[in-house]
Amino acid sequence: MRCMKGRFLLPLSLVIVLLSCSQPTTSQKPIDNGPSALKNRVPTADPSKYRSVRDARDWQNPYFVVYANGIDARPISAATEAARMSPAEVVGYLEKLPSIAWPYGLVVAVQEGGLRAPGDNVQIRKNAEDLKRLLAKTGVKVESWPSA
Repeated sequence: MRCMKGRFLLPLSLVIVLLSCSQPTTSQKPIDNGPSALKNRVPTADPSKYRSVRDARDWQNPYFVVYANGIDARPISAATEAARMSPAEVVGYLEKLPSIAWPYGLVVAVQEGGLRAPGDNVQIRKNAEDLKRLLAKTGVKVESWPSA
C-alpha cells in the first residue's frame, strides 16, 4: 500500500510543479508596471501652479531639450542627472524620478535645441514628435517652450 502512494505522489507533485510554472492565461493578467504607473503615482497637471512661469530657470518639473542626437533632461538634482537619451528612454527616466520632482503635477517642459548643425532640423523635429507622442501615450502633458 505504501508503495502505491509513492507512485501517485510523484506524478501529482510533478503536475503541480509544472502548472505553477506555466505562463499566465487570459484570466491571469501580469502586473502592469508600464505607463500607467506614472499616472497612478503623480497627480494630473495643475496649470494654475505653473501658468505664471515665464523663465525656464523657474520651471520646477522635468524639463527636456531635444537635439538631433537625443534628448537631455535638465537635472533636478545630482541624483537625477541623466546622459543623453532617446525618446523611448525618457519615460523610464521619468518613472524613476521621486514625487518631489512633480510640484506642478504630471507635466513636463520640452524645448528644441537652438544651436543646430546643417541638416539637424529634420532629426530634431522627429525626436520632438516621437517624445511628445510617447509622453501623451503615458498621460504626461507637454508644455512646449521656444528654442533658445
